[in-house]
Formats: sequence, structure tokens, C-alpha cells
Amino acid sequence: MSLDKPLALTALTVGPLSLIVTSIAQWMLQPSGPDPTAVSAAEQFPTAWLVLGVLSVFGPLVWLAGLPAAVRLAPARGRLATSIGALTTGAGLAAGIGHLALFFGVYGAVAAAQLPSDGTAAMESAADADALGNVLLVVFLVCYSLGPIVLTIGLRIARRVGVWVPIAAVLTAGANLFGGPIAGVVQLVALAAVWGAILVAVARDSRGTRRRADAGNHRPASPCSYA
Repeated sequence: MSLDKPLALTALTVGPLSLIVTSIAQWMLQPSGPDPTAVSAAEQFPTAWLVLGVLSVFGPLVWLAGLPAAVRLAPARGRLATSIGALTTGAGLAAGIGHLALFFGVYGAVAAAQLPSDGTAAMESAADADALGNVLLVVFLVCYSLGPIVLTIGLRIARRVGVWVPIAAVLTAGANLFGGPIAGVVQLVALAAVWGAILVAVARDSRGTRRRADAGNHRPASPCSYA
């Protein structure tokens, strides 16, 4: 088996896992104070904030490397939908990288500056209203919600995943619209199910490709080959 399949499997494992881990870690990262903000979290937990920022940025970057393997699962039936879904998902992940880099970088820098309370409030307000950050956030939310739905529909047309996988993708996107811990848990469970199914499909495809290659290598030679 060539190296591209193990790399794809690694990317499809590390990418979703990084999102799950950072989401749970952010839930647990609760700063003290009457009105805690992102700057408060960065001030009180600077090391954890840096680690979360690195995982949040580089996790989706690794994730992108696994999307071509998902597209290859549908060489004929469902290829168009799978390709569109992968491109849309990739656009969402790329926008998410930019948004999260700005989010963790800006609020971490504001916390490190140790500005007076009014200066910190002004910086927070400016960061919240930043046009680039908001555009990247919207692109991430829209593309990352719709992309996996279209991607899994294409894979279902190609009969590479179960019928429940697109439903789980819809559930993931729907849970993102609601706040609260219950919706968050549902979203992460559904996300793990969707990308776990894609991971299994890619792993099975790699084993099938290897078996077909081995069968070709051990096929008896045709008598005509000696002519």
C-alpha cells in the first residue's frame, strides 16, 4: 500500500479528533470573574490558551490532507456530489483556520498586553467587529455545515457509507445552530460518527486496492505472453 493511504487515514483521524478535543477543552476552560470573556480565559490560562490555539489551527490543516481520499471513494457514481462536498468542506476548514488563528492570536495578544480595563474592552469590541474575522467565521459555519452533508450524500450514492451517515451529517449541522451543553455533545457525537464512517470507508478501500493488486501480481501468465 502506498504512503498516501496511511497519510489520509492519519489526517482523517487527527483532524476530527482535534476539533473534538479542543471543543471539550474550551468547555472546561472556565475563567473566574463576574463577566468572563475570551481575554479572561487567555489571561488566566495562558498555556492552555496557546495549546488550544495551536491544535485549533493545525488540526484542520491536517484534516484537509484527508479529503482527496474521500473523493476517491466515488470514482463513478456520486462523484460530482462527493467532489462538491469535499471542496465545500475544504473551504470551510480553510476559513476556520484563518478565523481561529485570528481568534486565539488576537485575544491572546490582548491578554498579554495587560491593558487597563477600558483598553481591554475597546480591543475586545474592535476584535468582535472585525470584518475579516467575521467573514471567515460565516464562511466556516456555512461551508463546514453544508460540505459534509453533500459529501456524505455523494458517498451514499456511491454506496460507500450507510444511509445513516448523511443523516448524522445533517444532525451535526443542526446541532450547531443551538447553544448549550446538550447540543454540543450531540454535535460532537454526530461529527465523530460521520468522519468515523468515512475513515472506515477509506480504510476498507485501501485494503481492497491492496487485495486487487496482489491478485494481479499472482495471476497466472497467459500462454500468449510466451509467444
